[in-house]
Amino acid sequence: MIKKTYLSISMFVLAVLLGFTSPASADPIVLDGVVGSTVSFDVQLDNSGNDLPLFLNGSSFNIDSPLTLNDLLFVNFPPSIDANAILLGTLFTVDLPLDLTPGLYNGTYFILGGFTPDDQSTLAEIDFQINAQPATSPVPEPGTWLLLLTGSGVLGMVVYTRRRRISMPRAA
Repeated sequence: MIKKTYLSISMFVLAVLLGFTSPASADPIVLDGVVGSTVSFDVQLDNSGNDLPLFLNGSSFNIDSPLTLNDLLFVNFPPSIDANAILLGTLFTVDLPLDLTPGLYNGTYFILGGFTPDDQSTLAEIDFQINAQPATSPVPEPGTWLLLLTGSGVLGMVVYTRRRRISMPRAA
């Protein structure tokens, strides 16, 4: 099961209080995932304490190859965040292919927008890492082992019985 990581992005409050939009950033966020699965990046977009709506006008991202990022900003969030509003949702997902080498993969996600529908300022820069872990083989249950041992025992008895019949001389 893939763990969902929750992140609170309070980028909008600081930008409004200071009177300009500046990108918010932090240490890379590490998302754990298993090779062959999809990792979700859930966020909280916070425009609380603000008397102006904030427009989400675009996004861009960089991610290490061979990973692919599915941008869900405009699928899961409206084009603007009302004043004093907080929105929760999945910002993006990352597919971890089956042939992916386990390890750390880096990425950066940018949210663009501002106080008008035409602003393209960087509102947030999110550095993240995907910790791709190898897929584990399931450990057989004790019942599976019992069936395997019983089946091989029965097969052994059949082979032994057939060989014994073949090697015994026939009486005339």
